[in-house]
Amino acid sequence: MIKTLIVPALAAVLAVPAFAEPVTKTVTIDRPNYDGTRTIVRDKDAGTLSRDTQVIRASDGATASREYDRTRTPDGFTASGSSTNFKGETRSFERSRTRTDTGSMSNGTYTTRDGETYTTSGSRNRTETGYTANQNIKDSAGTTVFNRDVNASRSNGQITRSVNVTRAEGFHPPRRPQAGRRHRGGN
Repeated sequence: MIKTLIVPALAAVLAVPAFAEPVTKTVTIDRPNYDGTRTIVRDKDAGTLSRDTQVIRASDGATASREYDRTRTPDGFTASGSSTNFKGETRSFERSRTRTDTGSMSNGTYTTRDGETYTTSGSRNRTETGYTANQNIKDSAGTTVFNRDVNASRSNGQITRSVNVTRAEGFHPPRRPQAGRRHRGGN
């Protein structure tokens, strides 16, 4: 009897096509203050993800949008995106991350809603007892406006972590997107 159950299950697993098609998911957004759609297209074989959101504010018909694209590379990924709020102000970014023998390196650019452009670079490396990490942001003139160095190590069951941050007065690095965060589009 066990063989009778295993054979159909095995046949179903083996019947899956060798190459999966891209999967498209469209979500309707229906909120009291705005409504719209979010379209997500994921192709696991190609290593791509695209997420586009369009919303319309109920009070005046103003639109806001967000676009995000990510592509897997042989040794990491590239990502880019932009968002435009209800006022028509746009911010955007481009980023790539590459795996190395001891960790990873990243670099990219981002442009704020005010039109300021920044260049980012970073690294994370494993050590014998922990890791080191660095994040650096430069403005369009090439001046470092933010730098963060982390050194973490483990010894005798204790973890020691030191963080050194320097930043230009009044500068705050952009927030990283958080999973599950709702699109608000600005005011």
